[in-house]
Amino acid sequence: MSEGVLHYEKTIYHNEDKFYQLKLTVSEFRDKYYINIRKYFQSYEGEFVPSKEGVSMEASIDNIYALLDGLFEIVSKGEAEEIIGHYAEKIHS
Repeated sequence: MSEGVLHYEKTIYHNEDKFYQLKLTVSEFRDKYYINIRKYFQSYEGEFVPSKEGVSMEASIDNIYALLDGLFEIVSKGEAEEIIGHYAEKIHS
């Protein structure tokens, strides 16, 4: 049985002014895989250490598809608003 094994880690956001990062990880705990998005603060030694701020969910295919679906929806709405804004500017000018 694996306890707290890290299988994947990627920094997805870095804030240099406030000395923190958001990291996406995949870990294994009690024979289950979890997707984690957690805030890491920079210690006085310069290392980034995990905080209590974050979210974890079981890395099931349904959860991964739901997360991706939400992200794709955010991107498509953002692109649509950008396109609509671009054409609205042309109409008003």
